[in-house]
Amino acid sequence: AAERWFKSGADLAKVGRYLESLRPLEQALAYSVEGSHDPLVAAIRSYYGLAIAMCRGDLERGLGLCEEAALEQQRDADMLVNLSHVYVRMGRKDMAIETLRTAAAYDPRNPRVRMLQAQLGVRRPPVFPFLRRGNPINRMAGKIRHRVMPL
Repeated sequence: AAERWFKSGADLAKVGRYLESLRPLEQALAYSVEGSHDPLVAAIRSYYGLAIAMCRGDLERGLGLCEEAALEQQRDADMLVNLSHVYVRMGRKDMAIETLRTAAAYDPRNPRVRMLQAQLGVRRPPVFPFLRRGNPINRMAGKIRHRVMPL
């Protein structure tokens, strides 16, 4: 039962419908076993933390739940994206960008990672830092790097 509630709540949270995601995520939490190291329980806590931070403004509790879940499932890019969203809501863009870089290292093709990076204006450093970003050599080298190693 927890999985069904979680999927419903997570799908809503992923598209920014945080208020609507609260009820199914609360149900999923009620059906889950606290203290369990099950990846599903960590995911439920992560999405619930995101939802309460974004719609209720309970940033401290939301941050705590997201951090806890991200520590438990360290290589899960979605949990790191949730944590990044909470950092953005708290005004900690620097922490959000750093967390997104970690998420991108684990799952470079994750659409949620890429979308939030684009929203925050995350750019790679120039290929040749001693040249200006707009230098034609840097621009061409950057295009090649992007083809070989997408963001």
